[in-house]
Amino acid sequence: MIRKTRTSDRFLYAIVVFCIFSIKISLLGAGGSSIRPDDILIFLAFLILLLRGDMRRIERSRAFNVYLIFVAVNILSCVWNTAMGRVDPFVSAFFVVRLLQYMIFYYLGYLIARRGVDITRMLSYYLAMLCVMVPLQMVGILSVSGISFTGIMNRAVGNTNGPYELAAVAAFLLCYLGYKQKKWIQGVVSLLLVFLTAARITSVAAVFSVAKIAILRRTKSRRGFILGVASLVAAGIIGVVAAPYISSSTSNQQIAIFRRLSSVTSTGISYDTLSKAYEAAPVYVRYTDYLEGEFTNSTEQVGATEGDRSGLYRVFRWTTLIKSTLNGFDTTLIGLGPSFGWTAVDGYYVRVFTETGVLGLLVFCWFAKALLFRGDGSLWAFREYAFMLLATGCFVDIFVSYKPMLLLWLWHGMNQFNLKNKPYENDVPNLKLSEEIET
Repeated sequence: MIRKTRTSDRFLYAIVVFCIFSIKISLLGAGGSSIRPDDILIFLAFLILLLRGDMRRIERSRAFNVYLIFVAVNILSCVWNTAMGRVDPFVSAFFVVRLLQYMIFYYLGYLIARRGVDITRMLSYYLAMLCVMVPLQMVGILSVSGISFTGIMNRAVGNTNGPYELAAVAAFLLCYLGYKQKKWIQGVVSLLLVFLTAARITSVAAVFSVAKIAILRRTKSRRGFILGVASLVAAGIIGVVAAPYISSSTSNQQIAIFRRLSSVTSTGISYDTLSKAYEAAPVYVRYTDYLEGEFTNSTEQVGATEGDRSGLYRVFRWTTLIKSTLNGFDTTLIGLGPSFGWTAVDGYYVRVFTETGVLGLLVFCWFAKALLFRGDGSLWAFREYAFMLLATGCFVDIFVSYKPMLLLWLWHGMNQFNLKNKPYENDVPNLKLSEEIET
């Protein structure tokens, strides 16, 4: 039953819609990132939730509480490393505020579910918008957020900050529309968007998830979904296998994407490369020294080494950050401070270790466990999305990406309300048809 909606509730829902559909508009640079109109709206949402008492009344999940501990570790690291002169206080604090900012969407999701608002149609419109934007980008007509499509290897971007962020957003749409709402056409289209980003780790995670669900959900009502997704996956595999045999001189954009996906298991990076990179990696004490030296060094090293350039950048960047973090007892324990690795570490777990040390890494693993397992009675489709994010985090800073985290907390908040009021939604993927409630 839909409850009576207050004006402030409508405004809060409008904020959610705007943040999902918006493109990046920078108002003011801040610590390698920028302050956007979204930030102002999210701050207004925080004030409304605080003044109405929602932040006090709404029940927090186990994952939410664990993440608060993770944020507390970030604050500790920020204060300590600011005092030690390793990071800039404003920039480091800004990175921590971003984590808290994303968590606001947990409360917004909870309120959306409590008011009985169905976001399925809104997300279907969003998917349709992406399906228009991406082809326009592929033919060079449209660029988003100042990003030229041809400048990122002809990979889909949509209204996000880059292909890896869009891949995570498409994974969300696959899980929410395809898995939860059982809309197999939208699920297939979402999976196709994942492939068009050429985000290798997210594509592998999505294929693994789809294969697992196709095996577990063997019911008549899932036949169309399974057949459609299986056909798409088969086409993708054929393209990946065929890509090495296609001339590298071709300019076809779909072939360029297949060629990138085909390198998922052949980076050319050996143990010898890793050991030599770690041995030669410099140690930095301040983030300014790291910024001035690391990127120049890694560019020169990549140019002199055979192998996958994306993987090599990560090798040289990670070895430098890990070696710098292990340089002292305090930095090993609580890291070098939020923002030390700046905006691109290209590996979230390396970022967590660099910024918050062993303590932060352990707490984040605790948070990951809370997301993946049924301690909160989480919806199985939500857990599939969490799995894809955690897999993506191996090679992408996905847990500091705006839209994927917005959608993660939004859905988690909705799920927390439904846990108490609609327990049937918390089913498992291998239930029989008679035990499921169709939408």
